[in-house]
Formats: sequence, C-alpha cells, structure tokens
Amino acid sequence: MDLRSLWRRRLPPVPRRASASAIDVPGRAWTDRASFLAERDGPGHDRLKAQWQVRNHLPAALVDDGLVAHCVLCGERRAFGRVGDAASFDTREGLACAACGINARMRHGLALLLAGLDRGQARVYLTEQASPAFVWLQRHVAHAEGSEFGLDEERRPRLQRWFEALGGGGTLHEADVTALDRPAASLDAIGCFDVLEHVPDYPAALREFARVLAPGGRLVMSVPFLETEQDTLVRARFDAQGGIEHLLPPEIHGDPVAGGVLCWYHFGWDLLDALRSAGFRRAEWVHSFVPETAFYGLWTLRALR
Repeated sequence: MDLRSLWRRRLPPVPRRASASAIDVPGRAWTDRASFLAERDGPGHDRLKAQWQVRNHLPAALVDDGLVAHCVLCGERRAFGRVGDAASFDTREGLACAACGINARMRHGLALLLAGLDRGQARVYLTEQASPAFVWLQRHVAHAEGSEFGLDEERRPRLQRWFEALGGGGTLHEADVTALDRPAASLDAIGCFDVLEHVPDYPAALREFARVLAPGGRLVMSVPFLETEQDTLVRARFDAQGGIEHLLPPEIHGDPVAGGVLCWYHFGWDLLDALRSAGFRRAEWVHSFVPETAFYGLWTLRALR
C-alpha cells in the first residue's frame, strides 16, 4: 500500500439522509492519544515534525505572494489570505477563501460535517448562528438551523444586525446547548465550532448533542486542543458561592458583538472519552495536512451517534 493510501482515510458511515458528495476530506484520524504518540514518536516523526514547521512558518512564507489552492466548499481553485497581511495566512483562523469567505478552521469543519450528506434532505444544526459558517450553510443546505446563547434585550438587536450584515436571513434563535429545545433523534448532523470551550458544563452539552442526533448522525467540533495531552486543562470553574474561580489567567476569546467571552477549557484527548460516555459510539480527532486544499495541520473532532 502506498503512502497516499495510508494517509487518506474514508469517512465512517454517514447519517441516513446521505448521498454521494463532491466534498472529500483527506486526513488521518486517531481514536486515542497513545496511537497518535506512537505515530508521532515512531514512523511518522519526520513527517509530522515537518508539517508542524510548515504550519508555524507559513504566514511569513506567503505574506508577499499569497496562496492559490482548491476550496473544498466552492469546488474551485481560489485565492486564500490577503497579500501583505501575514495574519490572514494563519493556518487556523486565517486562509479565508476569497470567494466564500470561510477561514481554514470552519472550512475543515464544514467539509467534515457535510461530506456524503444529501444537502436537500439532511437536517443540519450549527451552535453559532451569527457566523460566516452558518450563513454559508444556510445558502447551501435546505434544512439548516442554528442558535445563539444569551440574546438579551441589548445583545439581540446588535447580533441580529451583524448576522444580516454577513448575509444571513431570518431571525436568530436562542438556545442553551446543555438543554436544547428540540425532540430526540431530530438531527442528522451538528457543527459546534469553537463554542464548547465557553460552556462550563460541557458534558451536559455532549449529552444533549447525543440525544438530538439520529442514529448514525454526526457531531463535528473544533475546540482549543492540546494535541499531546490526555487531560483537559481547566482554566476556570465555579466556586462554592457560584462565582468564577480562575485557575489560570483569564483567556477571553473575541466576540463580534459582546467584545469577548471567557474560555473555560483547553481540551485534551479525554474529550473523546467524554463523548463516548455521552452516548457516541465512535469519537476521533481528524488531522488534515493537505496543501492542495489549504489545510495545514488542522485538528477537528468527529463523533458518530
């Protein structure tokens, strides 16, 4: 078997609302830390080290010349990043496609979420509705739903305007991911992109995702991931009085309206165990280093109900 065959791995079975799809997401999936470390410290050491080096130096290498590659969402060759702006070539939050506007992290997540799905039939849910990813999904998937959390009287109109400025249609829906207001087995796919780290009781959210997914349904998530660590790093927690105790200096992630939101966790490989305990039959971290699709060492979690 050649190296390309070893590197490419077909997706596991997809939900019942499935059909052939042009989206293909090459990559390698690991179901536990020990297997990944055995690869990293063994036969894959040189390859993974070289990929890490490319990932870290890519913005400096591309800032003056730009990048053209295949966008898995557009299905066409596109330009990525903006010449002269090194930050726009960041391999996770940058490398936005010039046509669809979706950055590397969300392109990878959406591709894993939709690969093989029938876009006219599948029921797909995103936990961040006021986002470029949901706006793209709304245009390309017939039954796309999304939600936001904390839409008080001040925040709702501002976030609604932001959503509409992105090109989104309809009214924002408020939902708590630890207590979703929808029937069991009512969804085929859930995308949760950099949201779980802001949920103090994240195991409750995982149980809810498992409850509302139909058998065979998939959950795809991006989170801050410590790829060499087994245990999740707890940055903050509630104290006995219900206040927030910071175990590490507060880490605030950007929010287009609120200004910032607290990050409670950086996740380790034990997030896979939490998913299995929540009711998922398979959970794995997918790593994609595929320059032809502008993916340079992205980690995204995929779990099957």
